Amino acid sequence: MNSDIFTNSNWLTFPEMDAVLTRTAFTCENINEATLYITALGYFEAFINGKRVSDEHFIPAMTDYEKRDLSKIHMPIFDTLSHRIYYHKYDITASVNNGKNILATHIGAGWYGQHESPNEGMPYWGDNTLVFSVKLTDNNGNITFIDSSSDNTKFRKSYILETSLYYGEYHDARVYPIGWKNADFDDSTWENSKVRFAPDTVLEECFFPSDKVIRTITPKVIYEFGDQKIYDIGELAAGYAVLVFENSARNNERATIRYADELNDDGSLQFHYVGGTSRMQRDHFVYDIRAKGQEFHPHFTWHAARYIEVTGICHLTEYRVIQSDIKKTSDFNCDNETLQWIFDAYVRTQNANIHGCIPSDCPHRERLGYTGDGQLTCGAVMSVFDAKEMYKKWMADIRDCQDKVGGHVQHTAPFYGGGGGPGGWGGAVCIVPYRYYKFYDDVSVLSDSYDSMKAYLKYMINHTEDGLVTSEEPGGWCLGDWCPPKNIVLIPEPFINTYFLAKCAEMTAETAEILGFNDEIDVYNKLANDSKSALIKHYYNEDTCSFVEGVQGADAFALDLGLGNDKTRKNFIEKYETLLTFDTGIFGTDLVIRMLFKLGRSDIAFKLLVNEEESSFYNMKKHGATTLWENWDGCDSRCHPMFGAVIEYFFSEILGIKRYEDKAGYKEITIKPANIPELKNIKGTMRTKWGNITVVINTDKNGTKNIKTEVTGEITVK
Repeated sequence: MNSDIFTNSNWLTFPEMDAVLTRTAFTCENINEATLYITALGYFEAFINGKRVSDEHFIPAMTDYEKRDLSKIHMPIFDTLSHRIYYHKYDITASVNNGKNILATHIGAGWYGQHESPNEGMPYWGDNTLVFSVKLTDNNGNITFIDSSSDNTKFRKSYILETSLYYGEYHDARVYPIGWKNADFDDSTWENSKVRFAPDTVLEECFFPSDKVIRTITPKVIYEFGDQKIYDIGELAAGYAVLVFENSARNNERATIRYADELNDDGSLQFHYVGGTSRMQRDHFVYDIRAKGQEFHPHFTWHAARYIEVTGICHLTEYRVIQSDIKKTSDFNCDNETLQWIFDAYVRTQNANIHGCIPSDCPHRERLGYTGDGQLTCGAVMSVFDAKEMYKKWMADIRDCQDKVGGHVQHTAPFYGGGGGPGGWGGAVCIVPYRYYKFYDDVSVLSDSYDSMKAYLKYMINHTEDGLVTSEEPGGWCLGDWCPPKNIVLIPEPFINTYFLAKCAEMTAETAEILGFNDEIDVYNKLANDSKSALIKHYYNEDTCSFVEGVQGADAFALDLGLGNDKTRKNFIEKYETLLTFDTGIFGTDLVIRMLFKLGRSDIAFKLLVNEEESSFYNMKKHGATTLWENWDGCDSRCHPMFGAVIEYFFSEILGIKRYEDKAGYKEITIKPANIPELKNIKGTMRTKWGNITVVINTDKNGTKNIKTEVTGEITVK
């Protein structure tokens, strides 16, 4: 069933309400099959005769729903974007009764109606909106549709009086209409719905996993004084706490929950790392005696925290960890404590940052699908998780947010503001589909993305001077690398952006060859070579044989493009053999580790990964972190996955699981573990669509390493 299912449905709107309840009555007899097609602008929960139709949260997933005026945001965008809305399909046959039935929905603002915290002046899309169609097939094969309309759908304001993705929710149980989801509820005082125009957008059935409760954690009280408690859930995780009022609570009792990553020295919550007091995550609840024993929790937002403060005559029963239902398919275990911590912390960090099948930068302060962070970590995500549907969804978001005229790619997808650069961020439109093809051997993603890849390269060419990428949009950012250590000499932004132009041109040339566009291969190979020549002309020192004198990993960028010579490689190796810590930002860190492994210096790569200076993963671990930080010194968010890009090399290098002759997919592989004497015992498993790969490396008492490989399914080890 395609999107024409809503042809006869009205798009119902509910102005000036953060959250709304709706009821649609219908009668039927002898139903053999009943199907609900439904979506909302905002997030929705749907019920048939009081029974929730699914266990999904925060649906539909965020997209660039429909056109907005972006000309007045802090970094104005005049691009022409495309738009998309996902709808959901549910089999509700078992819930439909003979006689009267009720389709009830609860709708909250979500991203569509988020207005309290405008990112860089971003306008909100609009008011909560609902559209649905119920297809009823009786025992004789007769089909009836119950479509959303102003005549059959009634509404009232929700008992959730305020809901904000960033700030949390305000619930008032005193105005909760008991029984509102049931057929026998009296809704005579409810209003008839209003109708808005159908959005100019692509309607598509949801094909990817939604957010769900993945697991629960029992919070531990670490502080209690009067009616205030502080809980520790033992790790930083995304989701929400569940609160229950005590039996002694009376009508009008109030409770507040606040969330934070860290504690101050006096034991109170430290809010800086989650966005400060100006973007504090908190929920307010007002009790009514009718709600005795009822659970209270947010419905239309998630939080992210390790520590939770509760004030009121109440207690927490559990913390529900919520994320897109992306399965972890790989494991890594070793006998080095820091290396193991990096892997475990990365998994927790990435889990917290997948909502609506969007790989976000952080799960609290910004919550956005930054294209830079997302393209950088895609290899790590694909190594550890079953991310096929997630990236298909996110690649569509990236293409939707690309200017249809000039080819400019936004810094976030779906677009919601945010800074970045034309290379490391915009290059996601080339890098993600290319890496996806290499991991999953799915050529369709290259076909879907090829025109977008070419348009992006044209955009980059139009922003070059003497072969270097020197600008992006007027008034916007033009970043190179990001989040390096403080007080170091930085790589020039044009160097980084031109590196990405050359890299993306190479990927596009290979894509042209794979897709059979043979007359275009030379065009993009020439662009790659011209970009490399510009880097040599402007940044290569013939006397030292280094690029930008090797600062901030510059030689690693050049070597990754095949530039430089033996002396360049020697300079690069000697620098990090001496430095033995990171002087790099998010892109440079990934490249330095990659190139050290590629050049056969796994010993240095290992020492960098486990080094104990300030610019290290150990520094995060030392401070008690359970997730990866945004900055080496921990000055901002404490849950950013971007430095976790190096996890890809835990599998391809430390375990040595490599695609045979760099073919696409893992049907044919080689096993060539890196030589790291300090690692005595390692075990890892990757589950692919062709089967499982397990590598076990043990060191005997004589120091001899024994490597055991086991594969299942169709996988062949060459």
